[in-house]
Amino acid sequence: KMTNQWRRWSEEVIPSLIVPYLSYMQETLMLCYAKIVRQPHGDTVVCHAGCGTCIIKVACVFFDNILAVSFHFRNIACPCFPAHLQLLCRGLFSCAPVAPSLAVDLRVLEFVCLLFICQSPNHTAWCNAVETFLDGMGYKLTSMVSILSSMYIACLTLY
Repeated sequence: KMTNQWRRWSEEVIPSLIVPYLSYMQETLMLCYAKIVRQPHGDTVVCHAGCGTCIIKVACVFFDNILAVSFHFRNIACPCFPAHLQLLCRGLFSCAPVAPSLAVDLRVLEFVCLLFICQSPNHTAWCNAVETFLDGMGYKLTSMVSILSSMYIACLTLY
């Protein structure tokens, strides 16, 4: 089962997401304007298989909350515009290629990637990841050390 999952993700799903992902990144200026682009462009895709639509409730992870969102998907197994591609066009990365129950905002994934790149056993890595992420979004912190250190301590306290 795990071998089939790996094969499907590595040979089918990920390659099919590369061009739409790069298009989304270009449209949102590397996620700076991600909230603006929420409607999928794939609604204009014509389904040649005659698939209908269905409603799926997906838990969507954002920075500020986790929402249970009901999406009107074309048939989730539609070969013309599968669910994982429909979610990517909305700025979300699907946890499953066919019937997703969880999707993560691309900005959250970008932050986590930066965090793991900069990871070390102290708060410097966390602060560097936040600074790099915010810099990529066009924000500049004037007193980074005190603000980020406080945020780091707050996160440790909460979790």
